[in-house]
Amino acid sequence: MTLYDPELAKAVEKINKADAKLVCIQLPDGMKPQAEEIVEKLEQATKARILIWLGSNFGACDIPLGLNRMGVDLLISWGHNPFHKKEGW
Repeated sequence: MTLYDPELAKAVEKINKADAKLVCIQLPDGMKPQAEEIVEKLEQATKARILIWLGSNFGACDIPLGLNRMGVDLLISWGHNPFHKKEGW
């Protein structure tokens, strides 16, 4: 039983819209046990290869460094609160 909605349909939409081939997902510790299931569902619904960031995820300011050197097209970071992007960012 899950106590949260990971909004995988929204993630699939973002991946497909970006035509991303290599995607990194960043999960809080509470969601890491579901990482393999999330990867499987995202890979089945997109043409992307999904990597799991095993480092920390302490909020929107904790972005993994070096993903561009790995060829990652898109980072999807899950958290406990919504992050609202301001215009111009």
